[in-house]
Amino acid sequence: MRIAVLDDNLSIGEMLKTGLELDGYTVVTYSDPSEFLASLMEPTSASTPLDLLIVDLFLSEGISGVEVIRQVWNAFPDLPVILISAGGFWQIEPARRALPGVRVLQRPFSIATLLAMVKELAT
Repeated sequence: MRIAVLDDNLSIGEMLKTGLELDGYTVVTYSDPSEFLASLMEPTSASTPLDLLIVDLFLSEGISGVEVIRQVWNAFPDLPVILISAGGFWQIEPARRALPGVRVLQRPFSIATLLAMVKELAT
């Protein structure tokens, strides 16, 4: 399973990558939403280059995780997405309503919780 992690906090991205790779997943991390979107939309193949996207709700480059997910779903509408955030309910709930079908994990969460959600989405 190929997973992309988009989080502008490099240490969180690396921690998630390490935890997922220890469970056998192939993981690529991005900290820049523009770079991520450009690499995803490269015309290298007609198929989805990923099996799962994990994206932070709040990104520092002026684009939110919600907007990233919308752009990704325009090209790959069936791509499973896990939205992660340290925000409160009042910040996360509007994103959940705006993106039906997205899975949400509120930080802090354990790698075991993330892995269980990844396995659930992989089936």
